[in-house]
Amino acid sequence: MSHWKLASSDRTFALDVEASDNSPMNGTLTYQGKSYSVTGTWVASGSMPQRNASAFALSGFTGKLTEGMPNFIAATGIMTGPGGSPTKIDIQADSSSSADGTIQRYTGVLYPA
Repeated sequence: MSHWKLASSDRTFALDVEASDNSPMNGTLTYQGKSYSVTGTWVASGSMPQRNASAFALSGFTGKLTEGMPNFIAATGIMTGPGGSPTKIDIQADSSSSADGTIQRYTGVLYPA
């Protein structure tokens, strides 16, 4: 299992997850000061013929679903570098608010934090 801890240069977006070999991921994604508990999966480039990129998807929410007004997030990305310690992640994410009905989008690059 590997620990990925990366953030955008301005620190508005950060990823802090445990990633098992070519599969489950879980941890925290922080966006604009909100922490989301996330789970997902990833695959490594070269782990199968014609798999040319290391890609992942994560989703999660803030707080508890049965209390308050949670926000939701979903993110996908392409990782550069070895699975144990990515050197760069290109990421896109959308977050939605159950409090005010807004959706926010983030596209950026994350580097080791």
